[in-house]
Amino acid sequence: TQQILDFAMSLLGDLREDDEAPVTTRTGPPVELFRFSDPGACVGFLAAALRELSRSEPSASVAILPPSPDASALYHQGLVNSDLSQVRLVENQKFTVLPGIEVTEIEQVKGLELDYIVLADVTDRNYPGTPASRRLLHVGATRAIHQLWLTSVGTPSSLVSGATLV
Repeated sequence: TQQILDFAMSLLGDLREDDEAPVTTRTGPPVELFRFSDPGACVGFLAAALRELSRSEPSASVAILPPSPDASALYHQGLVNSDLSQVRLVENQKFTVLPGIEVTEIEQVKGLELDYIVLADVTDRNYPGTPASRRLLHVGATRAIHQLWLTSVGTPSSLVSGATLV
């Protein structure tokens, strides 16, 4: 959507190679950032939102993209413990290509597109203001077809503070 594209392009900043952004014909919901004081609150919020999404859109594909394999395992376990169905931990790019929730790192989803993407734990610790972090977040953001959310436990990364968000 235009909103996702605008956000993704703002992440790149001066790393953009093209003066003009690609053209998109669709608009959608705004890119949103949700801030939490602890990881448990974040997982609880995501579990409730994803439960509702699975009821309203049972064929939706969702990816939760934490910053590391250890964080992916923690998010996966937290969502499984929240009694969400169809939650899968993806390792070695072994996606099921089925409706449901895939939990993995951004590097694993390069080249794929999913209906909904959650970039999890977008903090300075995980995504410092480096070109590599800018590119990584850009890759994650551009995997979303319909909607993009970001979560932050604590202060969000400075990379998203100037980005196009609600």
